Amino acid sequence: MAAPLSVQVEFGGGAELLFDGVKKHQVTLPGQEEPWDIRNLLVWIKKNLLKERPELFIRGDSVRPGILVLVNDADWELLRAS
Repeated sequence: MAAPLSVQVEFGGGAELLFDGVKKHQVTLPGQEEPWDIRNLLVWIKKNLLKERPELFIRGDSVRPGILVLVNDADWELLRAS
């Protein structure tokens, strides 16, 4: 079982307006059977942080086109390819 994980999630470029105008969130993700990945994190964000208009942030099981996801300042799409 994966242990709880503490992460900082940041929103900018107007996306923070979907999260009550809060840009930075320090969160602790609960322990779960599977290790945490970006897709699981997006589901958690949608359930726990997103306050309005999910269709502007999420499409299917990913973010909408045009939303850049960075992990430690690296593009998520580049990390998925490696």
